[in-house]
Amino acid sequence: MTKNLVKTVSVLLTASMALSVAACSTGKPKSGKSGKKITDDSPWYETTSISLAVDVDDSRQVDYEYHQLAGADKDNIVILTSGYYRMPNEGEIDWATYDYNDYAINQISVIDRNTKQLTHSIDLSKQLESGDYLERATYSNGVLTATYSSYNDITYQMMQKEVDIDINTEQSVETRSTINDEGSYERSFKVGSYKVYTRMEWNENAEYTLYIYTPDGVVNTVDIREAGKDYYDIPFILPITETQALVPVSTDNGYVFFELDLKTTSISEADKKEYEWIDMDQCYDPFIGSDNNVYFKTNNGISVLDFKKKSTETVFDYSWCGLSRNTLSMFSIADFSEESFVLCGEKYDIMPFESSYNSEFMIIEFTKADKNPHAGKTILELYSPNGFIEEVVSDAIIEFNDSNSEYYIEVTDRYDSSDYIDYTDINSDDQYEKAELNANSKISNQLAMDIINGEGPDILMNVSSFGQLNNKNYLVDLTPYLGDVTSDKYFTNILDGSKVDGSLYNLPVCFMISGIHTDYKYAGASGVGFTTAEYENFLKNTLNGDDVLVSGQPYYFAKLFNNMSDKFIVNGKADFSGPEFEELAYFVKENVREYSKDWNDSSYAAYDGYMTPATEPDYSDSDDRVALYTVNYGISSYLLDYASLNGASAVLGIPSCDGRGPMIENNISVAISAQACSVDACGEFVKILLSDNVQTHLAMSDNFVLNRDAFRTGAIAAIDYYNGEGGDGLFAYDYATGKPLDSRVTFSESTINDVENIILSCNGMYSADADIDLILIEEMPAYFSGQKELSDVISIAQERAQKVLNERG
Repeated sequence: MTKNLVKTVSVLLTASMALSVAACSTGKPKSGKSGKKITDDSPWYETTSISLAVDVDDSRQVDYEYHQLAGADKDNIVILTSGYYRMPNEGEIDWATYDYNDYAINQISVIDRNTKQLTHSIDLSKQLESGDYLERATYSNGVLTATYSSYNDITYQMMQKEVDIDINTEQSVETRSTINDEGSYERSFKVGSYKVYTRMEWNENAEYTLYIYTPDGVVNTVDIREAGKDYYDIPFILPITETQALVPVSTDNGYVFFELDLKTTSISEADKKEYEWIDMDQCYDPFIGSDNNVYFKTNNGISVLDFKKKSTETVFDYSWCGLSRNTLSMFSIADFSEESFVLCGEKYDIMPFESSYNSEFMIIEFTKADKNPHAGKTILELYSPNGFIEEVVSDAIIEFNDSNSEYYIEVTDRYDSSDYIDYTDINSDDQYEKAELNANSKISNQLAMDIINGEGPDILMNVSSFGQLNNKNYLVDLTPYLGDVTSDKYFTNILDGSKVDGSLYNLPVCFMISGIHTDYKYAGASGVGFTTAEYENFLKNTLNGDDVLVSGQPYYFAKLFNNMSDKFIVNGKADFSGPEFEELAYFVKENVREYSKDWNDSSYAAYDGYMTPATEPDYSDSDDRVALYTVNYGISSYLLDYASLNGASAVLGIPSCDGRGPMIENNISVAISAQACSVDACGEFVKILLSDNVQTHLAMSDNFVLNRDAFRTGAIAAIDYYNGEGGDGLFAYDYATGKPLDSRVTFSESTINDVENIILSCNGMYSADADIDLILIEEMPAYFSGQKELSDVISIAQERAQKVLNERG
């Protein structure tokens, strides 16, 4: 299938390039948004922020508090604030009269939707008896439902009760025990006038009981169980009608769906195909509107489930307002209708180099505008894998949209990564790498085909791992948009190392450093890396054969190949016949295990998925670790490695033929489509990401950045923080063994200089071409196992690789 897609790209290359400008200007229908004009009636929502004033006792010191949505309707927004007042010191407590609940904060704030003001508060702590605990509070249609748990000292049972409270009179209107006082339930859901509670039980298998509360107070139970089958989770229950519900249940073989009749309590398993249109990964926290429709958050906005059409429809896109999509993506739906809706949530202002942080509970009401203020602008479509947009990129989009009079950036929801990758049954690094490569191959082929046909996005974020796109037919050389970039202000070696055949297709806005963290005394003759012979010596004598690179032979070889890809693929020509290819192949054959270890192997060791420890010969104590393979995203991760390795300060390159230094991997990168509606307008967005403000913000958020002054500003803040209270929990003991340290590690200006020198030693950008890697992974094992001579494998692999390159044009 891949070959056919690539051939299509090749055939359409010339014609589509000629037509690209026409497609942009004529508004030719296409699946994306690029080139479309924003009209007066294009959706747009005005926003109003509503302040939350919590009525706590000002005479008492608050120890901590947090807020969460209880519910909303057309009249009110109701927020629950939970927490505790400062408790007395242990020596000041009279245990004979002490009651934990005397210090509890369980405050309900009722906000009027029309005036946006706090009308009154309800102190739920007043209803707590000794031993009670408020589990949750929900609000709907004028009624607040508070759920309490209490422990019975006589029966040794945990009891639960629900209390319905009139939100206006503050009087209790009904109290009921839940699940017949047998215990606590897992989740609760409202379907029409019914309430459904779920509880999981482990008998011979995992099974579920549903407790259905009818409108007249009768409780019915329904069991979901089957011999030999485990039912692990019911994430939500969705209303199909006022009296029918869909119950998805996770099993070893994915989700199964049950249709539940709430009137008759009959339940039956449905055909999976009837509901495969529901994206269970995205629809994990659904909101049931007053119209009984099911709304849920997506990476790009809010969608609704249409059970009649068996489809989902976008009802709100984050691009339809002027607020940060990064912030909105973390909020919950409080209420929704076509003309207005409410999102709310806690916005945290967390900086990595500060122990304290600020947070604000935000309530935002969205009202549909009569006219789109950006009418007349042309849309530039921005793509990012998984639909995730970093906060700084989100802010840059807003800055661009507010300042540019001709163009408006919208984020696409196309190319969902979950449609291309399957993590089922993955149990090793090799299997994970293969799944990633297959997914990257499919996504990059689809992007390439759409770009070449003038149907792709204009701006591409974080696609440096899609090595296939590093081609003038797909992406633009960004060098002209960098401005005056000099080595005294920027790490120009990072920019040079990111170029492919002399062109900068992906700009590393911020980057990571990947390599082998160890002491400089182990480095090869280059001082920044290892030749294959030097690494073989290091592996056998220093690491005692315990390699810090954990991949099996074919994937290990692909990693080494990618590190030196400038030697093997130049200007679209593959040449594997040189001595470098043979040297890497021989090294892998003689020194690398056939397969990576299974993750459930007791000897498998990994930290954060990146670092694998090795020890000196004849030492078992982890204090003698000498090397880690690592990917440092910022200075904090480097300092953790530094401390773990007892002051080892080098990050060296992986084995190569010339002893080259460590690689960079893009953390945030930006690229521009060769078929972009306006390359220059996209270039203006690139300039924003390279601005001093953005670079400094990223550095202070613990990222490695191109701007050297910004890097040093962030590094100084990090050193001050980790030499102080920030390092108390990290460097007062060995984080790998838990053993206290005799002397705490400290950092200085020289540490910053060490990191800066490591950045300057970085050789190039890791940008795997998935299609080429998969060819090597398929062909090279024949040589590693001795089935074929290397020359025969090279002949086949090179021919296949060249064919792929030729088909791309």
